Amino acid sequence: MDGAARGDRSPRRWPDACKLQRSGDTRRPAGFPFPNAIQRMWSVVYVEAVAPGRTRVREVSLGFDADEESQKMREFFNQGNATTLKRLQSYFAKVP
Repeated sequence: MDGAARGDRSPRRWPDACKLQRSGDTRRPAGFPFPNAIQRMWSVVYVEAVAPGRTRVREVSLGFDADEESQKMREFFNQGNATTLKRLQSYFAKVP
C-alpha cells in the first residue's frame, strides 16, 4: 500500500511526487457550510506534459467520509472543481 492509500499526506513518499501539488485546509471563507468535513479533506493536482504545448491537469480530492456533511461537501467540490478546470481550459486555449 502506498502513502496515498494509507492517507499519508507527505508527497515525498508518493511514487509520482514530481508531478503533483497537494493542498489541505489552509483557509476557508467565513460561513463555509462544511466546517467538520473539510478538516479531513485534501486535494492533489497532477500536471503532466503530454505533447509540445499540451498539458494534462487532473485534480483528485481525498478524505471524504460516508457521513452526510462529507458527502454534501464532495458534491459541492465536484461541481466547483469541474467549473474551475473548464475555466482553466478556456483560458489556456486562448494563450498563443
